Amino acid sequence: MPSKARALAELTRIHWFPVGCDFMFWPFAWGSLAASYHVALPMKEVAVNTLFYALLGTLVHSAGCVINDMLDRDFDRKVERSKTRPLASGAVTMTEAAILLTVLVGAIFYMFSTAGPTALALGLVGLPACGGTYPLMKRWMYWPSLYLGFAASWAVPFTWVAITGRFDWGMILNVAVASCCWTCLYDTIYACQDKKDDEKAGVKSMAVRLGDGIRPALSVFDVTFFGCLLWAGYLNGQHLPFYVMSVFAPFLLCLWHIWSFDHNDPRDSWDKFTAGRHGAALVCAGFVVDHYFKLASLAI
Repeated sequence: MPSKARALAELTRIHWFPVGCDFMFWPFAWGSLAASYHVALPMKEVAVNTLFYALLGTLVHSAGCVINDMLDRDFDRKVERSKTRPLASGAVTMTEAAILLTVLVGAIFYMFSTAGPTALALGLVGLPACGGTYPLMKRWMYWPSLYLGFAASWAVPFTWVAITGRFDWGMILNVAVASCCWTCLYDTIYACQDKKDDEKAGVKSMAVRLGDGIRPALSVFDVTFFGCLLWAGYLNGQHLPFYVMSVFAPFLLCLWHIWSFDHNDPRDSWDKFTAGRHGAALVCAGFVVDHYFKLASLAI
């Protein structure tokens, strides 16, 4: 791959695939799978929708990374782990990054337009208002990971409305809050990699703010995730496979990650961050298995 093309790919973090991309995919997946179960969508349509949202999540993540690096290029030069990023190192210019961002946003909005007018409106408002402002939060507040959680969770009402055609605020809010807590929790673990450099550079993060109190704080987010997803299952009429695979198993796995990782060790923080995908995938698996049994019972 030519050096310029490689640098542009690194700017979007696509070279890490699926790491990062899956992080943005989970809110889309949870919202769409919950909605699919609600309306008993055929499994073939569930599979097509899941692939659609996997691509959309990848594009949203790539666009977010470009925006982040455009805004943070000066900070990145002061942090050991990020000083070699394409914009910080000069491998990609701001003009080139802006052109790439325009292409990505155009593709995202085209995909929004295929999801129906209400979902399109949610996407047009949610993506710029939430995703576009997240990189600025680390300048203004010590809770950027929590803001990222809210930013990513706009995918839940988007997918719910796209599939069901209506708002169901009980389901939307519970799945969205569960998604927000999960995203916030693992992004905070991710941020532990850069604590020392962030303190020197004046970058705010939950990892810096929480310090040695990080474990009990993250446990609160995990318990909230558990409670919201448990209640969402009740509201959606889910059954045993969902509660075992999508609620209890991820909750316990996440709790183990929280209390076993060394938040002062960048390598261990990275390992636990990437391991978070296993719990998020279990949430999806529980939805799918429960959905299969629901369709089978309806066919009898």
